[in-house]
Amino acid sequence: MPSAFERLRALLVNVPVPAALTPIPLHLGEARLVTPPVDGRLLGDVAGWTRYPPLGGTPELRAAYTGWLTRRFGGHVAVAVRDGSLAIEPSPGTKQAVAAAIALSVTALAPAVVLPNPFYPTYHAATETSGGRAVFYAHAEELAATVAGRRDVGAVVLCSPGNPRGETHPPERLREIAAAAREAGALLVVDECYIDLVHGAPAGGGFLASGIASEAGRFLVLHSLSKRSGMPGLRSGFVIGDPASVAAYAGHNRACGVSTAEPVCAVAARLWADDAHVARLRAAVRANWDVADELLGDLPGYRRAEAGFFLWLPVPDDEAAARRLWREEAVMTMPGRYLGAPIGRDATAATGPGVNPGAGHLRIALVQAQDRTREALTRVRRALTTTAWELTG
Repeated sequence: MPSAFERLRALLVNVPVPAALTPIPLHLGEARLVTPPVDGRLLGDVAGWTRYPPLGGTPELRAAYTGWLTRRFGGHVAVAVRDGSLAIEPSPGTKQAVAAAIALSVTALAPAVVLPNPFYPTYHAATETSGGRAVFYAHAEELAATVAGRRDVGAVVLCSPGNPRGETHPPERLREIAAAAREAGALLVVDECYIDLVHGAPAGGGFLASGIASEAGRFLVLHSLSKRSGMPGLRSGFVIGDPASVAAYAGHNRACGVSTAEPVCAVAARLWADDAHVARLRAAVRANWDVADELLGDLPGYRRAEAGFFLWLPVPDDEAAARRLWREEAVMTMPGRYLGAPIGRDATAATGPGVNPGAGHLRIALVQAQDRTREALTRVRRALTTTAWELTG
């Protein structure tokens, strides 16, 4: 199945843009808001590139992981890492980690992978590639009921905070989900790549913050510098979880995947150790949400997300809206249907058979500088408030 971005390219391939307008991409979660504190000399260490990457990362990088986990979620996490009840392994970003986790979980007896719908596209792609069968839930409060009583579930995937809707999940919900996955004998995969972009208390939330890990069965929590530091090109993250699940991932990645090169380890360690640039990024994202509130807040269904930088905006026809925004305003957005799948017989009944819950929404990434965001959202408002736009999209 083509990816969301391939489908978007096909949708817009023959759509011209106004010559007088500079195109503004809002379809991709690639933040252009803060320059991370990267010392380029570390990446210029030629000797580091001529050696095979150290398996399991460098001691400096692993110490940086533990330091951030302690600052972010509490000292009990560091204690658990030291006593061996939690384990950590570097990953080349969350995309590879979630794909590997799903592939390692799918078996002939447990082919089902429980996924949010709409979703981060890799979840669904990894399920299909591994020969698994997607079982969808529309909202996290439905997840435990979706899993209850099943014995065919290999993995349960939770995006926390969510993508594309930016919802957060209270500790009692996370505890309920962990218990359901444990009862089903499934691996719980918690993708927390947006955890540092929660627009509330910066120390709040997180699977590890609430003591849930000690009650969980098999689980992996995924973290990445792609969103936290705006460094998706670095391809650097890590997994933390119960020792057996982390060992299974580490064994797979070290044999079949991509270990982290020493120069990347050095840069990543500095970024995990620095919280100041993350605070600046969070402030810049909040400022962009303020602009969105001002310019789009009165549109039907508008909602300011609790976390992240994606506006999930209801529209009558998401493909028509995306085409019109590109053709008339040179703004690129993502049709929501490309981030969802039709609900089938394995899904909850919340949205009905055959209904794609992403349809009728645009995902708009508030990732540009504030002045450019204001220009882009002014264009969005102009296009979406034009009389009968949906008839000419």
